[in-house]
Amino acid sequence: MFRYRWLVIVLLCCCLSTITGCWDATELNKRAIVAGIGIDWKEEEQQYMISFQTIIADEISGKTGRGATPTSIYRASGKTIIEALRNTSRKVPRIISLAHTGLIVISDEVARNGIIDLFDYLDRDSDIRLTTEILVAAEGQRAEDVVAVLTPIGKITAFALVQKIKLTSRQLSENFSVEVDDVIRDLLVPGGGPVINGVFIEGDAQRAVKKSNLESSESAGLGVISNLAIFKGDKLKDWMTKEESKGTVWIKNKMQATPLNIKLENGQGEIALDVMRSKTRLEAKFKDPLQPVIHIFVELNYSIREVMSDIDLRNPDSMRTIEAAANQEVARILKLAVKKCQEANSDILEFGQTVERARPEAWHKMKGRWDVIFPQLEVEYHVKSVVRNSQTRDRSFKYNMKTQ
Repeated sequence: MFRYRWLVIVLLCCCLSTITGCWDATELNKRAIVAGIGIDWKEEEQQYMISFQTIIADEISGKTGRGATPTSIYRASGKTIIEALRNTSRKVPRIISLAHTGLIVISDEVARNGIIDLFDYLDRDSDIRLTTEILVAAEGQRAEDVVAVLTPIGKITAFALVQKIKLTSRQLSENFSVEVDDVIRDLLVPGGGPVINGVFIEGDAQRAVKKSNLESSESAGLGVISNLAIFKGDKLKDWMTKEESKGTVWIKNKMQATPLNIKLENGQGEIALDVMRSKTRLEAKFKDPLQPVIHIFVELNYSIREVMSDIDLRNPDSMRTIEAAANQEVARILKLAVKKCQEANSDILEFGQTVERARPEAWHKMKGRWDVIFPQLEVEYHVKSVVRNSQTRDRSFKYNMKTQ
């Protein structure tokens, strides 16, 4: 009797599991899964234009596909984000589900008008994750075009762009991952603001949204990660160059790997280095109680990747020459980033927080005047480089030809 009782319990659990699974499947069929969101501004109507990149599951699985595009774009406008979201119910036969949103693209115009209200919604909404990646569309391009682009590698554009950010952060380090939570925290930095990756469409934006873009060996248009956008408070202030972006990544201690080209003295040629490891540290020292000096310490390990010189790499003096040249080049890039931030009067590098950690009482006195102090702030650079290896050979062909 005891064994039969347990059998009944097991059967009831199986039935309950089946019923729950059917209910979940039914609920899933009532939802439109959003992968990416584009946010533009309609100036004439003073409203947001929201574009939702929704996933067509049948096309992704490939079993019941009809040969259509893997994603579909739905657009709606409203004075607030939630109003635009609810307005999509007139167009979409399913509930818009934002729980799996991986990317949000903001237009340059929205960013220049201010993003504080937008991020209040993103922080408050229970569906959108704080780990959602944020991008700013390049000036003159619309966010809706970016999320509508079809890409050959990675069927879902939003997820493909997120992967591009992660990859370029590891290999080029002119960008780094910026999520909703990062932006919210940066908005609270006194005298500073967020720094967000840019994105633009390379090629023909009109043809890039068509299915033919997936059927050609050469894409008509492609979403490309671009330089960093620098904010003052919640408003976009300016765009950085490639070197300024790299310097910002270095100072914020987010450098993972990057190529570095250096010119040797006396016309000895050029060498391409690869940064293997990097560590950045900020310190604040004081000339007087209200005059801080920021010291940037960078320690680097390199690998020699290309040698366009006849320099003797077996000579220790040659290594010191290369390391000295690398120190100067890195310091030059760091200075460009600091100059850009001081010109924009935006402390995205968090020098103020460095001062606060060093002397809280001094920071309390200068906090209200930081917008005046920061543009004139003195910064000193300390770069220490070490060449660790030269890959599978040392002396170059040029050196061997020279000594023959």
